[in-house]
Formats: sequence, structure tokens, C-alpha cells
Amino acid sequence: MASPVSSPVSGFLSGSVSDLVPSEAAIARRIRDAIFDRTLAPGSKLAEMHLAEAFATTRARIRRVLLALSREHAVDLLPGRGAFVARPTPAQARDVLVARRVLEIGLLERPCRPLDEKAHEALASLLQKERQNREHENRERQSHAGRARIEMIRLSGQFHVVLAQALGNDVLAGMLQGLILRSSLVIASYEREKATCCLPSDHEQILMALTRQARGEAVRLMTRHLLEIEQNLDFDRPPVTKTPLSALLALSETGSETGSETGGETSSEARSGSGAP
Repeated sequence: MASPVSSPVSGFLSGSVSDLVPSEAAIARRIRDAIFDRTLAPGSKLAEMHLAEAFATTRARIRRVLLALSREHAVDLLPGRGAFVARPTPAQARDVLVARRVLEIGLLERPCRPLDEKAHEALASLLQKERQNREHENRERQSHAGRARIEMIRLSGQFHVVLAQALGNDVLAGMLQGLILRSSLVIASYEREKATCCLPSDHEQILMALTRQARGEAVRLMTRHLLEIEQNLDFDRPPVTKTPLSALLALSETGSETGSETGGETSSEARSGSGAP
């Protein structure tokens, strides 16, 4: 039996990044955030040389970062062509979403244990953060800022993973975390303009049903919730496959900070490396 939930998943959306040294992990998180807020469009080339320049680091470090992001399915590494922001095909996207439905609904139908008080508190805390972040996101829509949107994707995914843990199956929770990482990229690639995915109120209704031990209602609410996420996606939207170089180099806003952690690499080191630019 899985251990009780003690706190929300602090490392959610960390994935393979946890295998990197801190300075590399910081770069990976910055690139991944730029993917999720659409600063880096799906299909965009991620040239090692430009990224090394942006983050004032070496191409060898950038190569390790891109490899870690490829294991999260956020980046595609193509032999002879280099690294690109991943763009799941419509078929791949649907497979990910179907897998989530099978796993999450199945776990609600056959939980290993009911929610205990500690799990309920952890989920309620996440819901409060979601509501607060939604208010920030609404304010950001006017300024086209994306930090709240990234945090909404992160918090929403946390809720689903913590719920799986709370129901007593760490194996399925681990599988779900991988699926949510991939579905986050699906949403970033295909979400309709002005669409609203994963409302905090949906999560609140699911939690209330589980608190009342109304398992059938929780299954119905989760099914509707996941289907609504899919309905907010547009698989016919023409793909955006280029990001201006200026947007890529804009990552250097945090580059000096992350670069300072690498031990003072020189510009010649940043240009070194055998990988494709």
C-alpha cells in the first residue's frame, strides 16, 4: 500500500530535470516554461549555439539539458538536424488524453483507500493556490504575460497527481505524472485561443464528491472534466513552427543568473562542442 500523502508533489514538472546539476536544471526549467507559455512555439529549432549564448554556458551543458527535456517529451532530438520543441501529432495527443482517462477514471472506480484528512488538506491547499493563480491569470491576459498560465498548468497537474497518490497507488501516480507532463505539452500546442482548461471549480467538485464518498459522482465529474479539456483543443489549427531568434535570445533575461552558477564559463567554452547548432 502506498504511503500517506504528506504534501503536494513539490517536484511536479521536474521529471528528468532532477538528474541535472542545479545550474542545468535551472536552464531546463526556463526553456520548459517558455514552451508552455508559447514563447517558444512547437516545432521551433533549439540551436545549441544560440542557447549557450543566451544562458552564458557551454554547449555541452545545453546538450545535457536538451537530452533531459527530450526524456520528458518536451523536446525532439532528430539525428542530423538537432533539437526542436516537440509538437505532438494529433494522433499522439489523443493517445495521451485517452491514456489519462483510462488511468484516472479507473483509479477513482477502484481506489486503494479513501481520502484521509491529511490528503484532503493537501488537495484543499492546492485548490486555494489554483483559485489565487486564476485571478492572476485573468489580470495577465491584458498584458499577454504568461507566468500565471505556466503556474496554472503546474498546479492543475499537481492536483491530479496528488489525488492519485491520496487514493493509495504510487505506481499509477508515477505513470500519471508522465502523462500529465505530455498532456501539458498537448495543451500548449493545441489549446484554442481564450480557452480555459482545468477550472479550479472542477477540481473542487471532484474533491467534494470524494469527501462524501460519492464515488459514482466523482467518476462522472472526472470524466466530464477530462473530456472538456479535450474539447478545448483544436487539432486542425495550422502549426506554428518558427520562433523568431529574438524570442530565443530573450531567454537571456535569466541567462546571466543561471550562467553564474556554472563556474564562470568563458565565451569560447560556450561556443565549444560537437553537437549540431
